[in-house]
Amino acid sequence: MPAFPKATMATLLALYVAQGLPSGLFAHALPVFWREAGISLAWIGALKLLALPWILKALWAPVIDRSLWQVAPVRWVFGLQSAAALCLIGLGIVGLTPHGPWLPLTVAGILLINLLMATQDIITDGLAVRHVPAKWRGLANTLQVAGYKIGMLAGGAFLLILASHVDAQIALLLPATLLILLLVLIYRAPILRTPHRLSKSADEPQPSIIDGFIGLIRQPEMLFWLGIVACYKVGDAMGSGMVRPMLTDGGWTSEAIGNFTLATTVVGLLGAAIGGWLYTKLGGRRSLIWAGIAQAVTISAWVLVAIKGTSAALIYGVGIAEQLADGASTVVLFAMMMNLCRQQWAGTDFTVQASIQVVFAGLFGLAGGVLADSVGYNYTFLVAGAAGLLVTLLYLFKTRTMAQTSPA
Repeated sequence: MPAFPKATMATLLALYVAQGLPSGLFAHALPVFWREAGISLAWIGALKLLALPWILKALWAPVIDRSLWQVAPVRWVFGLQSAAALCLIGLGIVGLTPHGPWLPLTVAGILLINLLMATQDIITDGLAVRHVPAKWRGLANTLQVAGYKIGMLAGGAFLLILASHVDAQIALLLPATLLILLLVLIYRAPILRTPHRLSKSADEPQPSIIDGFIGLIRQPEMLFWLGIVACYKVGDAMGSGMVRPMLTDGGWTSEAIGNFTLATTVVGLLGAAIGGWLYTKLGGRRSLIWAGIAQAVTISAWVLVAIKGTSAALIYGVGIAEQLADGASTVVLFAMMMNLCRQQWAGTDFTVQASIQVVFAGLFGLAGGVLADSVGYNYTFLVAGAAGLLVTLLYLFKTRTMAQTSPA
């Protein structure tokens, strides 16, 4: 077994925490600040559109990957993370909740920060693929999920708490300061100091940008695998978005739902650790199957709440089980996605797969909302669980007959 890469893992954890900090601010804290300031729901709804760089980053991922053949990753990370911290400080100066002509400037600042952090994510994922041995990729993705969630909590929930004691503009210094501190901690990390050298002689032509875009799908059975990436989380995508509306309809207050969300988010970190352990012990294929089955069963369990009512004991029981399965299945899926990445295009290949997963999750989430509106929560959760189980079984039977070319 390859040695456990402690320094590499610590660096990756710091990078993923940094990337979660602005996301927590924009997803959790900013909608509260804006609504309290009387900003219209239309502008608040537009915040979702400002996360588009996280979906579209595959378009410039090959350019970033190719630059890393000559440029040390630290140069990119230093520039991106420093710029994001300066933008956060700039938002604090302009104001998080300006009215009139300053509001578009704030929106532009948010879009720019998302662009910077989405670009850094390409580099971080590429580092994880290149420097973490396959045996330890389950744990690497545990750190990815955990680090991002920790960053979101610090930039979202903790910032909201801090803002209740000091001015929101001062509270905004928290994520900016943490970004700078994390950058100082990892600046001299070995994996950031060396460009990714291709194992080709200088006389051979270098791979083209076009190869970065389309080379992934040319690999054997890749179209089948990309279909699994798109649909593996179908149950979670269709069902999880309907849980909180169901609780609201059941009479739960926003405070009670907030406490439930905080508790299950923490449990999700444990689920991510379980996913890393499963991958290490069972390997990719078997852990993906077992985690997929658990995900389908636990999302279906919300039917019990839809039928029996929103008692706290039942909701917390189902919610904890579902988040354990969700965290585990996410980590295992990401680890498998890393296994399919080409070394010279590691950031691009992982980004393409991640973008596909996010886009289809949004489509399935929309389908879940339409279905719940038409036939109710109970049938929606049943369909979500059945769809997730069907995808998992399809992967099981297909890979049983193609052991030599399976992504396992």
